This record gives sequence, C-alpha cells and structure tokens, in this order.
Amino acid sequence: MRYLLTTDPGLEDVAAEELSAMRPDAVATAAPHSCPGLVRVEIDAADDLLRLATVHHVATLRGEAEARTLPELERCVAGFEFPELENAASFRVTGERRGKHEFSSVDIQRAAGAVLHRRFGTPVDLEGFEVDIRIRLFGDRLFAGSQVTRISLGKRIRRAGTLRSALKPTVAAAMLRLIGAREGHGRLLDPMCGMGTIPIEAARLNPRLEIAASDWDPATVELARRTLANHDLDIGVREADARSLDAVYPQRFDYIVTDPPYGVRQAKRTSRSRLYDSLLRSFERVLAESGRIALVILKYHSFTSALGRSGLEIVHERRVELGSIAPRIVVLERRGSTRCRASQQRTF
Repeated sequence: MRYLLTTDPGLEDVAAEELSAMRPDAVATAAPHSCPGLVRVEIDAADDLLRLATVHHVATLRGEAEARTLPELERCVAGFEFPELENAASFRVTGERRGKHEFSSVDIQRAAGAVLHRRFGTPVDLEGFEVDIRIRLFGDRLFAGSQVTRISLGKRIRRAGTLRSALKPTVAAAMLRLIGAREGHGRLLDPMCGMGTIPIEAARLNPRLEIAASDWDPATVELARRTLANHDLDIGVREADARSLDAVYPQRFDYIVTDPPYGVRQAKRTSRSRLYDSLLRSFERVLAESGRIALVILKYHSFTSALGRSGLEIVHERRVELGSIAPRIVVLERRGSTRCRASQQRTF
C-alpha cells in the first residue's frame, strides 16, 4: 500500500528516518518531487504510521500525476481509484495547493468533488462526511488520497491551560531525534519548558532519560506540572532563570533542548544578542563535556553573533516552516568536541 504523510516543512527527512527506524522494510521518500511537508511511503498497513511522532496526518495515496490546470486535475482525479467511495454514505474533498495557479483551493475542492460525485453518486457532506478525500497540488504535482487520520497526530498533548505560544509536539519530537536522544541513558533539561511539551515528548521517545524542566514564571511552572500530571509523568519542574541554571542544577546534562520564547522577536537586536549571550553561557555551565544543545532560533544573526563569543558551535541546522514563520532548529556542541562529524550531521 502507498500512503502520504504530512509533516512540518523542513522535517520530511526526520519523519522518513523515524519510520525507517520503526519499520526498516518500509520505503519512504522524503519530499517527493521536492514537495515540502510530504513523505510518500510504501508499507503493508497504516498501523505503524499512526505511531509516528513527527507526522501530522496519514492518507492512503490513490494517485499522483502532473496537472497544471483545473481540467487536467479533473481528468487525473477521474482516472484514480477510490474504493472507499463505492459504499460510503457521504464524502467531502479537502483541497490544498502551493505555488502559482489561476484557481484556489476551493476551486480544487469543487472541481474534484463534482467529478467524484458524478462517478460514484456518493452524497457530499462537508460536515458529517464519512470519507475525506485529500487533493494536494504542489506546483504542477498532484497527489490524491483518502485521509486516514481525522485529528492531527500532533494534537496529543493534554495541556492544562494556554500560553501565548506553544511548541508543536512534532517539532519537539524532531529536535529530540536530531540531538540523538532516542537511545540510551542520559540527563535532559528543558530550561524554558513552557507547558512541558519537550519533556513529554522526551519521555515518550526514550523512557530511560532522566528529565528535568524549569521556567522562570511561577504560573507557567504550575501549568507545566499539571500538564505533565495529565500524562502521568513524574518529572520535576523548577522555577529557575535560564540565564543562571548552575544556581539551581549542580549536575551536568547530556542534552539541553528548549524553545526560547518568541517574545525575543520584539526585542532590539542588541538586547537579543545579550539575551543569547547569557543563555549560551548558562547552558555551557551545565552541559556535559560531550553534551548537545538543540534550540529553535528566530533571529539567526543575533544568535550567531552571540554564538561566536561562546565555546559552542553549530553542528546541524535547518529551517522549519511553522505557520507564518520559518525559524531554524540548531544543534550545538562544544568547540573541539570529539564526536564524529558524520554522526553530528545525521543523528535521528
């Protein structure tokens, strides 16, 4: 069977590697035809796909082709097989497109829906549908399939409240894989834990990790504690300033994984650089000699300016699309670390 997975654009190879680690027999193609956010998979069943941490949705792939116009798209859809529509009580079409077209996603939905209704006679129901047909057009590459997941696999954190921003679980899971935390023992710290997404994903990925978390705001610390309790996790969350971690943590950590607050965007470049300076110095003081750091960075030039004054260096980086912003995930090590460079670049 062929399936199409969706992930955050920029994490396609991480999702493919996660699947390969779980099912070596699966054939996964990251970003087929350079289409962002997609992974094409050949596997015997979808069950294991539903356990992937870096994936949002799974669809059974019913066909792919080239299509530049709506009439071409209609002809392609008419030629694909959709066995789930033969006895379905109702269906809807969800359209998505990227690139320049003379029509909208709504036009795609209407055109494909009309073709499938004429062919199968299945009633259209936009709200109470039994089958969701997904039509994706990226440039001139068309993918058509039947959605397996109704709710995103990334919506798995039972949060105890709300914050201004929260890291996606899929991105947290990818950061942990990129830093090499999926196997073995080790200590992991999230010093700006927010609601606790990274600690939850770390415990899910590797139960052998010794996990600690902290945040400077007492109300946020309480939310994190309650969210962790929702997942039956006994992870200590402390109130601590990320700029002076050694005052709270006497031990060294093998992994520091965190998402600095998006409020950094509103600061002046000089203050951002000073903030990164103090954070990196603090992280260095509690980082094990061969430890690693993974961060989400929005203001790259301010960050690299501060990084140049630290004893750390970037060993892996990539852009990730998160809605309207495209931050970088960076992985850091101490300068002159004895780790193998090949493992630094591809550790999932």
